Amino acid sequence: MTSRLLSDARRFILRCLSMHKGGHCCTIFTSISEVAHSTYPDSPLGPDAFHEYQSLLLQDYEELIENSDLKSGQLVDSNTKGNLTLEDEGWSRFTSNEDVPSLEASSAGKNQYGDSPRQGMVDLGQKPIVSVHHFPMILSPISPRVFVLPSEGSIAEACLSSEHEDSISAGLPSLSTGLPSDVDEVPPAATLTAHFLYHLAAKMDLKMEIFSLGDLSKTIGKILTDMSSLYDVGRRKRTVGLLLIDRTLDLLTPCCHGDSLVDRIFSALPRKERTSSSASIKCSQAQLKPGPSSLARASLEVQIPIGEVLTKEDFEIDDSGLSNGIEAFRCGWDSYNSASEMVDLISLSKKASDEKFFPAELLQGSLVSTETFKGTPYLEAILDRKTKDGAILVKKWLQETLRRENMTTDVKTRPGFASKLELKTMIKALTKSQSSLIRNRGIIQLASATLRALDESCSARWDAFISAEKILSVNAGDTSQSLAAQISDLINKSAFAGSDGKKSGKKELSQGLLSFQDALLLTITGYILAGENFPTSGSGGPFSWQEEHFLKEAILDAILENPSVARLKFLHGLTQELEANLNKTKSDVTKETSTDELNIDDFDDDQWGKWGDEDEDEENDNKEQEYDDMQLKLELRDRVDNLFKYLHKLSSLKSKKGPLGLESNLSSDPYANKGLLYKLLTKILGKFDVPGLEYHSSTVGRLFKSGFGRFGLGQAKPSLADQNLILVFVVGGINGVEVQEAQEALSESGRPDIELVLGGTTFLTPDDMLDLLLGESSYI
Repeated sequence: MTSRLLSDARRFILRCLSMHKGGHCCTIFTSISEVAHSTYPDSPLGPDAFHEYQSLLLQDYEELIENSDLKSGQLVDSNTKGNLTLEDEGWSRFTSNEDVPSLEASSAGKNQYGDSPRQGMVDLGQKPIVSVHHFPMILSPISPRVFVLPSEGSIAEACLSSEHEDSISAGLPSLSTGLPSDVDEVPPAATLTAHFLYHLAAKMDLKMEIFSLGDLSKTIGKILTDMSSLYDVGRRKRTVGLLLIDRTLDLLTPCCHGDSLVDRIFSALPRKERTSSSASIKCSQAQLKPGPSSLARASLEVQIPIGEVLTKEDFEIDDSGLSNGIEAFRCGWDSYNSASEMVDLISLSKKASDEKFFPAELLQGSLVSTETFKGTPYLEAILDRKTKDGAILVKKWLQETLRRENMTTDVKTRPGFASKLELKTMIKALTKSQSSLIRNRGIIQLASATLRALDESCSARWDAFISAEKILSVNAGDTSQSLAAQISDLINKSAFAGSDGKKSGKKELSQGLLSFQDALLLTITGYILAGENFPTSGSGGPFSWQEEHFLKEAILDAILENPSVARLKFLHGLTQELEANLNKTKSDVTKETSTDELNIDDFDDDQWGKWGDEDEDEENDNKEQEYDDMQLKLELRDRVDNLFKYLHKLSSLKSKKGPLGLESNLSSDPYANKGLLYKLLTKILGKFDVPGLEYHSSTVGRLFKSGFGRFGLGQAKPSLADQNLILVFVVGGINGVEVQEAQEALSESGRPDIELVLGGTTFLTPDDMLDLLLGESSYI
């Protein structure tokens, strides 16, 4: 089962076939339909995609078997593995050493099924039967009413926009202009997303009434409408109102650090390491198209370090039983591995038997457990909670679990407040025995994640962001001078904190201090706020030339003090120069200090005659160094100028989305700090008109409108508020605050009969937004 294109999943499937050579049947389920495979630009498969893939897979498998026959009894050299690197794919410990032929290497016209010798192999008798089926329900549900797409699936990794004037990132839709697009090419993600939503609704036996807001959403809506047939429309089905929204209509909400416990958890916890994505594979291939064909999303699987909460004394279990169990499990799991890898298992066994073995590295939890659904109600409940309320709810669940297990703790609890000590003590009590740990792992994992999010090292940075964003918001309501001064102050403080940390030899910033990259994210937030509050000045941006000049100088100085930010896209290629410049500056300061300490009496008279030549050489070196420094600063100024042109584009978001008119009637205090999704749902459920919201008529609807409408048989335009089931899909991603606000808008509408389902391309954190806007996938 895969959420990738078949051409991308081919190597994994071949690897499984090579490991199970006695298998007679291979059934493949993919979440991407056959039509989507044939229309995807980078897919080598045609209209009959599934049948073509079956043939190609069988050819590759036969070639793989023949190659293994030729090499039977010999060790396969690791350097002859073709284009397949097991370590890069994350399969090095779980796969056999087999060669997998490339798709280009398999000759379609060659007879792959002729009689060939198969010494030393299991007799297959006949070719394995390969069948490919469409299984559209592969998605990542965060709760029963909130879902996103798999982070390493082809739909989430496909580009949402190509590089042109109105695009800002491959992972975000282009800025909506409301005008016909000059770009004829439909982004790959638009087609894949449309097919996913269509088949999802079909599997749930739902008929869609499609509404869209934003240029890319309109494109997806048109594809969905074209896919609907007379048969689909005429059948009696339950109706769902589908609302498609472009993420770029509201970049401020995912960039800001809101009061959401789930957002804090996703930002605080480490993510599972990605396998080598198709993005890197495709980039290695020669492609004539400009820009990336796909991008790497952050993994949605957070790893909860339960082992960090416990100590060796807390985990009272039989050491010998544990070590033997681990050894048996690892030996069985790695039964296909080479003998050299078994040495690690033997050393692990010795380590477990010789010393007190504590399995902290084995206790890595996940928010959504595949082996149990007991954690699902917990996660659903805290999605609607703010940080304090969510922590109190987790504490309440822990107390109920302890009572059910007949356990007690010594710590005193305070009502209406959840401290880290209380949570940690209760988690330790529940993990005293293995049976309790297994029974209650759902709440233990969630409580451990909450504990990590509330930890000082994580919460201090988040709270510092909240304070800075509040200050920017207040200044945005004042004057452009005060907002520009505040942004400049944040940049200067972050640059000083970073350079001061390096001088003191500390690798990490002090708790609560924001790094220069954090200041860049706040700069983006400030520019979006400035674009919403101040008219555009003559320079093309929301600030005057003088205000922007001070901001540029602040960023320029900060970059020189923090060369590590060269990983950002707008500074690519300057890493070595910036680090050399910083080292030179430090060495110059050291030389000046040592020179001042020298005594003139220490020099001999004979040395005076040599000074003239040395001064001349030193002067030439200084001139060359000054030229290099000047060249670096000129190059940096050009890069910083490009950054500010990009910021001007982000600040023009309001003028781009001006036709929506969402701010005009909803600018009163209760809505001031709410995101676009809340404002939009409030207007729709209140049955107000939303300018720019387009309804996509079905085939029958268009027929009534154009043909029978002249005889008075036309159909009235449906309203989203008339639907009992509404599916909102944000093209580009959602965050935890928006889940809260969507539910809040539904509660305030007084419509308990409406069922709201919220979906998005991925789950976004502020760090993800910084990566999208200034990282590798950015169009800066």
